[in-house]
Amino acid sequence: MQTYKKRIFVETEYTGANVSCISTKKGLVLIDSPFLPRDAEDWARRIRELTGQDIAYLINTDHHFDHVMGNGVLTENVVCHSTAAKGINFLRNKQALKQMIQGAFPDVLADIESDIDNLNIVSPLISFDKKLTLDMGDATIILEFVAGHSPGTILIYLVEDQAVFTGDTVEAQFPFFGQAHFSAWKETLRKILLMDIEVVVPGHGPVGGKEMVEKYSSFFQNLEDEVKDFELKGLTIEQMVEKSRVINFFPNDEIAKEGLAQSWIGEQYKSAVRVILAENKN
Repeated sequence: MQTYKKRIFVETEYTGANVSCISTKKGLVLIDSPFLPRDAEDWARRIRELTGQDIAYLINTDHHFDHVMGNGVLTENVVCHSTAAKGINFLRNKQALKQMIQGAFPDVLADIESDIDNLNIVSPLISFDKKLTLDMGDATIILEFVAGHSPGTILIYLVEDQAVFTGDTVEAQFPFFGQAHFSAWKETLRKILLMDIEVVVPGHGPVGGKEMVEKYSSFFQNLEDEVKDFELKGLTIEQMVEKSRVINFFPNDEIAKEGLAQSWIGEQYKSAVRVILAENKN
């Protein structure tokens, strides 16, 4: 666990997404929950022992399973975008949930299948469409819908500490493109770069500053340029995957740490190609 600005606690070592905790006068505000139930239990114990405080709210940056599966272990006071709320409720379909996990983390599913069967999927307590501000006494936390990664992705900005929690809008690995709006995602990255921020907590990977947003923005531009070049050369999507250099933009050790299947990354590249080409036609 790392500490920033004395009251922001971030764990980047759990399988799945990063999880964060902000200590405020009105209690703990958590951002996303661990993917594995045992990690959610560990996270709950550690933050309570560290702060001596109870959990006030848990904010989900989107509805994808690796951000929300531990919600029920932590609290029922879940806050998210209205579209994400529908996505979270969909995860009550345990068979569909298992299929998603199998696709991204094939080595994990066998160990947690019984946990999934007993998993409590908590319906969000509060949802919003555009913007929501939490006044936590000594902390102003602004939640804002942003297009790009998913139809329910939000940015979270802790005003007093100039810290932004990006969810999967910024990562240190090849992203999931299954629900992406490519041009809107690029625009969101430009927006973050204009913000008054010192700390950037990504959805996956180490905490940093604006430099990691700049790097991610470069990845998007490189990816778009590569796909457009491949299209001009008449390559099929399968050929694009084989010849791509951008597919290896992120270090292999980050991919290995996350436990992501290489085949999954190839599928995300294909999804990105389809999104980019479709947007270029419109």
